[in-house]
Amino acid sequence: MKFPTLAIAVALFVAPVVDAQKQGFAGTIAKDHNDFKKFESMSEADRMMEVTKIAWPECMTGALNDAQACEKHINEELAAMNLSSPVEALVIYTRTPESPTSNAWVIPMDENSMCVGKYGDGRLFYEFDWCVEEEKSMSSEDSIEKSRELIKPSKWTKMIAANKNVECIDVDGDGDLDAWHNKAMKVMGGDFEIACSEIDAYEQKVKKAKEEGSIVHKGCQKLPEINCLGLSGVDACRMIKEMVPYPNKNGKNMECFLQYLPESPKKKEIERDLVSIKQPPKTKVVIYAKKETNKVISVPRMTGPNAKIGAK
Repeated sequence: MKFPTLAIAVALFVAPVVDAQKQGFAGTIAKDHNDFKKFESMSEADRMMEVTKIAWPECMTGALNDAQACEKHINEELAAMNLSSPVEALVIYTRTPESPTSNAWVIPMDENSMCVGKYGDGRLFYEFDWCVEEEKSMSSEDSIEKSRELIKPSKWTKMIAANKNVECIDVDGDGDLDAWHNKAMKVMGGDFEIACSEIDAYEQKVKKAKEEGSIVHKGCQKLPEINCLGLSGVDACRMIKEMVPYPNKNGKNMECFLQYLPESPKKKEIERDLVSIKQPPKTKVVIYAKKETNKVISVPRMTGPNAKIGAK
């Protein structure tokens, strides 16, 4: 269903607040005379900014609960909005064992770049089997680089975070921690910056992992969940690499992909930083879908500097 520019404004303006929120619209709904006068005095562009649709819950049910159908529907509606900045829908599928980045352990962080896990309780999960053909660490630089060729630091990480000077207490006193932090930009991917782990957590987790060595052996195995609370995202990656030092049967090391939780204020900070250096991220509507079924698994939302995520 298409929404002509003026039709969106009028329809949303008269709809109850709860109905508008169910439809995935952002913007203040005028409820009294003053709000009406304010809305009436706006330019058409300002009205669009106030009431632009930024979420598509209809993709969660019926015929639209299909990645391509949802993508087509959203692109049609975006085109009908006549937005001043380009926005397009993007389908992102869940990983499978065959995905080219399935060798990366995802490390969710809070706004302080501390590892908190997917559910905020410090638990980290790796969803696939890790199959080892030989209990031997990779030594070829070419092979090491090929293993992480798709797991790279983001633009913000390389251009902003890498320039921040962070000094942490070297628990071991041998310079090893500094060396790890110095090479972090080369050995992990995603959005991240250097942060200092809690000393007790570092000693209990990273040092212990280093002392105890590999938890994987020849053959295929499920990896246990591990707890990273108290560790920075960067140091949690080190713990993982100590625990899984052998490449899988596809010749890839266990890599780390760091990211901030979706609701973290760090997301907006990253957007502002990129805008400030004239490298703004694209505004897009992300459609997450399950690869095996092609079903949309979460409400598609517009993200980026020109989206009004969370506006009321």
